[in-house]
Amino acid sequence: MTNISEQVKVFLDNDFIVRKCLFSNILSLRALARHIIKSLDLTEKNLDAVMSAIRRYKRDNKVKELNKTIKIFSSIGIKTKDNVIDILLSKNRQVQEKLSKVANHIDLEKGDILRIIQAEQGIRFIIDEKNLKTFFEIFSKKEIQSVDKNLAEVIIQFFPEAEKTPGIISIVSSSLTAGNISIHEIMSSAPELIILVKNGDLIKTLNILNNLKKIY
Repeated sequence: MTNISEQVKVFLDNDFIVRKCLFSNILSLRALARHIIKSLDLTEKNLDAVMSAIRRYKRDNKVKELNKTIKIFSSIGIKTKDNVIDILLSKNRQVQEKLSKVANHIDLEKGDILRIIQAEQGIRFIIDEKNLKTFFEIFSKKEIQSVDKNLAEVIIQFFPEAEKTPGIISIVSSSLTAGNISIHEIMSSAPELIILVKNGDLIKTLNILNNLKKIY
């Protein structure tokens, strides 16, 4: 059975917001311990052990994590593009054959977007709005499960060493969630992180990401 110290470590590793507050000394250790006890289905008799595990985690990780994160986030690059379309297609042979026809009309050298993600329930096809007409000329309505418009793509560019640093996606997603940004899609293509948000949330998203650069 996993001991309490290991359970607390896993919990804190996966909650950037709580971890940030812990390292910034802006929350009560006892309140955090009770929150962890409730989340992990422990009992009140484990309170002292959980508090000890929190203190040990804070002592062992604060300086190491802060220095590593400062290095990574201080040097990120950010690129954006609005009016992006996210289309969910049925997954079958006919759709697969048609994807290449659409791709032939997309000019990647001029900055057009083409992202294809295969999942179990369908194929996600992400393109610029200007290429939507061509898309509808090739695919039938019965092959299209959904079309989401008015999206913006945000590309966060990290240095290669970020690939080996755990928690990067968690930091970004937790920060956007805390800022009330609904993430439509998030994709990792190390050392880049690609996020889709609503067009109307683009400026707010950029402000949050730029604040991450300043915070770290």
